[in-house]
Formats: sequence, C-alpha cells, structure tokens
Amino acid sequence: MSCHVITFGRLIHRFARPLWGGALIAGPAALAQTGAAGSTPPWHALALGSAYALGASLLAYALLRGLFWLRRRVVAALDRRLLRWRAEHPERSVIGTYSEHAHTGTRAAATALTWGLTLLLLDLWFSFVLQQFALTRPWGERSSQWLLDVLGRFALAAVGAVPGLLTAVLIFFIARLATRANTAFMSRVEHGELQVSWLDADIAAPTRRLSNVVIWLFALAMAYPYLPGAESEAFKGVTVLAGLMLSLGASGVVGQAMAGLSLMYARALRVGEYVKIGDTEGTVTSIGLFATKLHTGLGVEVSLPSASLITQPVRNFSRLVDNGQFMLHAAVTIGYATPWRQVHTMMLEAARRTPGVADSPVPFVVQTALSDFYVEYRLCAQGNKSAPRRRVEAISALHANIQDVFNENGVQIMSPHYRSDPAQPQVVAPADWAPPLVHRPPTPPHEELRPGG
Repeated sequence: MSCHVITFGRLIHRFARPLWGGALIAGPAALAQTGAAGSTPPWHALALGSAYALGASLLAYALLRGLFWLRRRVVAALDRRLLRWRAEHPERSVIGTYSEHAHTGTRAAATALTWGLTLLLLDLWFSFVLQQFALTRPWGERSSQWLLDVLGRFALAAVGAVPGLLTAVLIFFIARLATRANTAFMSRVEHGELQVSWLDADIAAPTRRLSNVVIWLFALAMAYPYLPGAESEAFKGVTVLAGLMLSLGASGVVGQAMAGLSLMYARALRVGEYVKIGDTEGTVTSIGLFATKLHTGLGVEVSLPSASLITQPVRNFSRLVDNGQFMLHAAVTIGYATPWRQVHTMMLEAARRTPGVADSPVPFVVQTALSDFYVEYRLCAQGNKSAPRRRVEAISALHANIQDVFNENGVQIMSPHYRSDPAQPQVVAPADWAPPLVHRPPTPPHEELRPGG
C-alpha cells in the first residue's frame, strides 16, 4: 500500500514540475530530498505547511485582539489620569488649559501606534505564510527583504536629514526670537510707553503684524533648502501647485487685505471714534484687514468690508474733538414767519439744558439752506466727559430739549409748503426780530407718564 502511495506521489511530482518550477510544498531542496529518498510523501509536507500557516494565522489573530485590547486599556487609563489632573488643577493652570488638547493628542498617538504595529504584524504573518509553500516562498522572501530595505532606506534618510533639519530648526528659532523682540517693541509703541518719530501708535499694530509676517517668510525662504525632501520633484510639484491655487483663489482676499492696510495707514478711522460711513453710523470697535466693525448704539453691530470703505466717504465726528468725545448735530426746518434770531436762541437754550453738552467750545447755530418755504437750521455742539457713551443717547436728549423749548415759545417745528399766496406776507417786522425767550421749567418725565396728569 505504501509503495502505491509513493508511486502516486512521484507521478504528481513528475507532471507538476514543468508547470510549477519543480516545487509544490516545503521547498525545492526538501522536495528533491523527499522525492529522491521516497521516505516522506509530498502531501505530508503540504499538510505540514498548511498547519504552520493555520497556527500562524491563529497566533496573529490573537496578537491583534490583544493589541487592540491593550490600546483600549491604555487610553482608558490615560483618560482617568487626565480627568484627575483636571480636577486637581484650576482651569487657568497650564494643565487645565491644555487638558483637552492632551486628551486628543494621546488618543491620536495611541491610534497611530496601534495601526503601525498592526501593519507590521500583518506583514510578518503574510511573509511567514508565503514561505511555508514552495510556490509562494520567493514572494515571502522578497516581501521580508523589501520591508527590511524600506526600513533601512528610511533610517538612512532620517539620519542624513538630521543636519539639515537642525539648521532649519535654528533658523526658525532665530526667527522666533526676532518676532518676539519686534512684538515687544511694537506693543510699547502701541500703548504709548515708547514714542518714535517714524511710527505712530495708531499704526503700530498693523506694522507689527506685517513685520512678523515678513520675518517668517524670510525664515521659510532661508530654511527651505534644508528641509527633508525639498530637492525632490514631488515636493517641488506640490509647492508649485499650492502657489498656483493660492494665486488663483486668493485674489479677492488679497484685495481685501490691501484695502484694509490702506485704511489703517491712511488713519481715517481709529478705535473708539464715532463715524458715519455711507448710511451706517456708529462707534468704531475694531479695524481689521478684511472688515471694520461699528456699534450703532441701537444694539446692532455692523461689519463693513475693507474694500467698500475705500470707495465711500467717511464722516468722523470725533477726530476734531478732544478727550475722545464727539460732535452733536441737530437740524430743524422753520418757516420764514419765525425770526431766525429767535430760532437761534431757542436751539442754544436747548443745548444748554442738555446734560453732556460742553460749554467750551460754545455751541453755535448755522443756517444751512434757504429753501422755497422754510429755513434749515443746524445746531453744532460738542459733548463733554459727562455725555453718554453712545452718541445716539446724547442726540436723543438734545432733540427732546429742542422740542420742549420750541413748545414753550409757541413755535411749531414743521416745514410749510406753498399752495397760494398768503393773506399777509411771510416776513418778520423789525420790532419782532428778537422776541424774549420764554423760560418754562420742563415737566419731569415721571410726571408726564403719570395717569391723569
């Protein structure tokens, strides 16, 4: 019986050799010896290789399960440690501030390490299984050799890149020192601690940002040749593609940034000033490269793009006023039958009654237009330190006092229109040019709102 089995194995070996290169099981040398001696049948070696492959597969599966179990245990332990540290330290401490970042970083590092070990284990398992069969043995040997060659080249490249990397790190370190020194100098100028003739405090902040960007760009240009892979064609292609995409897609952004810089260096606006830009009126809260923000005083914040500010007139109510205050304007239109001197006196009286209106410089009234049916009067006054922080509140108080004074003196605030010739000419007799002003104390607001009052 054994002779028949050996004879059948030899027949399989004889017919399979031209197709498979003379190898079916454990290897050419082992197959030649077993075939020549006739002591071990070929199917026995094939079964042995399959058993080894199955055992290696089970072992690899168990190691993978253990690896992911270990990852979960390690991540859970790190999470408990971070939670304990967060409870022991306040939020303003370094650990309390960066605990979330540390938690994310540890999870990412554990995941990366786990998958790296998984790929290495799979490669070892795959190479071992391939080496158990004669047909796939060359592939397994080349797989292991390829992995060793890749790791060797990676190690040599890493060692060779160390001098250039150290040079780049030194360049970036010097750039960091330069930016810190520049920031300290510009901050002193910005806060008024240091005064220089060639730099104003209003433009110290944008100058600081620009100079820091220039320093980092110069450092990047100097360190670029020393970066690992900088001379490779792939790295050059990626940088060219990134530059092309930036130049095509960032034209609008660059235009906005240039408009913002022009606005900053023109010094048409300052933070805290009350301005009117187009139809928007409010206090400037921030001036950026891309937008300027205004608070209208009515609970609304308006963001104006820098490019639109360049093309619109800017009316600044605070630039010519001392102590960071603002100008107050109020306009009324009164018919020609009312003496203009009386209108002037009433508007000045309203300004005197308004809290927050400065006595010096003295408020004044101008006649801005002589229309067909009425005269336009404009009161110009300046707010003092006791004026409301929001200009809209000061204007509202001034308008209320104008209404009170005009009502006390029987003058209607309205603009007449011409339909037919009046019975009497709408002129003021010289005897009535300066009538006496009626001084009537205004009613307190709480009495005006009292029911039945």
